[in-house]
Amino acid sequence: GINAEYGRIGGNTGNIVQVLSQLKDCLNVDCCVKLGSCEFSKFIKSSLESDGVTVLGVVEQDMDIPESLVIHSNETSSRTCLHYRGNCNDLTCQEVLSAVNTPGKYQWIHLEHRRNGLEVLKLAKQIKRLRPDVVLSIDIEKIREGFEEMLGVVDYPIVSKEICKSLGFSHLQAALTGLSKHCTHALVVTWADKGAGMWLAEGIDKLTFSSDKLNKIDDFSFTCDAYKVDEIVDSLGAGDSFTAGFIYCASHLEKTMLPKSLLLACKLAASKLANSGMVVDPGVTNL
Repeated sequence: GINAEYGRIGGNTGNIVQVLSQLKDCLNVDCCVKLGSCEFSKFIKSSLESDGVTVLGVVEQDMDIPESLVIHSNETSSRTCLHYRGNCNDLTCQEVLSAVNTPGKYQWIHLEHRRNGLEVLKLAKQIKRLRPDVVLSIDIEKIREGFEEMLGVVDYPIVSKEICKSLGFSHLQAALTGLSKHCTHALVVTWADKGAGMWLAEGIDKLTFSSDKLNKIDDFSFTCDAYKVDEIVDSLGAGDSFTAGFIYCASHLEKTMLPKSLLLACKLAASKLANSGMVVDPGVTNL
């Protein structure tokens, strides 16, 4: 039988800003999203605003936004997703620029590499041209058009294990070495229960390593071991929690403390696995 049924706003962006809004001393969080005129769009907007997130919504009348029904098994911890794509168009480069191109307002902008990969690449280039002072990161979960070029445009591309394995990289270190050839600044690779790794073009000799979970690979890269979880309660949003943790820490600390950003990211992902929903444990930022 069904033990519980509840609604969440979901989506990578929604999950990331929800987590960011709960982290102590976090900067103001804005979210630029495409919304329809349906009740579910109103639910998303009101939910985010109740978390203190400013929603820069681009509304398309009479459009349905994507929805998913996720069936979670308490017995096996597996999940089954039934997804409805809707007919809402992805955000265009111009729509995002119109919403975020306010000089001096943003310190960090995070993007998703969506179906319209070339449009997102165009957006990333425009942001770097118009706002070279802004740090730019992007989540890359699937190979889209412009994938390799995107790695060299943004400051912090965050690439999933699934992409790496599809490209023939069998382990984390191999992925860092192989994909970094396309990067100009940095690269973050996530590897599920093996943790995550980072490559830096300028090298890692000036970085501070404050935990035995952090491992130097060579002069340019290091890894962070995953935090152990006794029981996986809910895996939905673990990757987004990782991304939020990385953005939060990397945007607050000196660059020499970048290893701590991976530590917090991995810790948040593990905390998410051990809990249901996107509620952050208040003590999780204590490293």
